[in-house]
Amino acid sequence: MKVIEKYNDSLHNPYWKYQLGPETYEVKDTPLRVESIKKALRSDDRFDFITAQQFPERFIARLHPYHDYILNTASGLKDDDEEFYPDLFPGENANLRKKVDSPLWGGIWCTDAVTPIKKKTYEVARASAETALTGAELLRKGQEQTVYALCRPSGHHAGPRVFGGYCYFNNAAVAAEYLLPEGRVAIVDIDYHHGNGTQEFFDEVKSVFTASIHCDPTNEYPYFWGYDDEKGKGQAVGTNHNEPLPKETEIEQYSGAVDRITCKVKEFNPCFLIISAGFDTHRDDPIGGLKINTEDYISIGQQFKALEIPTLVCQEGGYNVDVLGQCVKSFLSGFM
Repeated sequence: MKVIEKYNDSLHNPYWKYQLGPETYEVKDTPLRVESIKKALRSDDRFDFITAQQFPERFIARLHPYHDYILNTASGLKDDDEEFYPDLFPGENANLRKKVDSPLWGGIWCTDAVTPIKKKTYEVARASAETALTGAELLRKGQEQTVYALCRPSGHHAGPRVFGGYCYFNNAAVAAEYLLPEGRVAIVDIDYHHGNGTQEFFDEVKSVFTASIHCDPTNEYPYFWGYDDEKGKGQAVGTNHNEPLPKETEIEQYSGAVDRITCKVKEFNPCFLIISAGFDTHRDDPIGGLKINTEDYISIGQQFKALEIPTLVCQEGGYNVDVLGQCVKSFLSGFM
């Protein structure tokens, strides 16, 4: 299996801290996440690493209206360790026709105040999207049946209006747009958190089916998206499906949700499948709440493999570096 990688600069090492009730969560989107995955996959000669190619920035910029904001803000920082946050988030009655002259006013482009821009942010976010694009290109040319894109940073919370949730550009969405001229696309998100950005990108696009299995947003980020009554809009009603699960969910119940989604994917009959694969569903993940074991990911991968659809797997979350690599390896092994 081809493994696509590109850029993993240690200078993009944002620190995420938030409080939910009495609990405080502290997470680093550390480059060690990528090293954990590389170590596990390179120990197995079934995985062939290749470097992602460069793509014109228009493939990213055309989907993300805040592309230039991230580029310009990052390039304006002088200190590699500086973390920049917008400090003004306009309300619904704001005069958005006025030109945004200051990076501080960038709340128009950001959904939260925990997603920093650093000097290397644009470079690594673009490289992450190019990793997914390279995988999509291999599928489009019919060169591979399953490809794994080792994306960092993640992308599934970045939408067509705002970035956030530690996601800057939506890697799966960029790859889907690249594949759409060849036929319909299905995107399934298996991260612990709902892929709200991906859903919003395609909420009214009937040629893309989106689905997400995640912890119930009633008590987990992103809170305002990911409920089971969200089915798509307009001409695309019926092309979105959510499976919110309670905390403590184990593999039997999780596999049932996968079965329901794969049935809907079959009905949609896409030419390509993209899986936004997060492994913060593991029982030992520091911010997760489900009870999936490392070996369970093999059977989850087998469920998707049974669809026999050319598949691009894009890396999303997963924050326990001691188990992340083996989780990824287990999941990809299910396709072999």
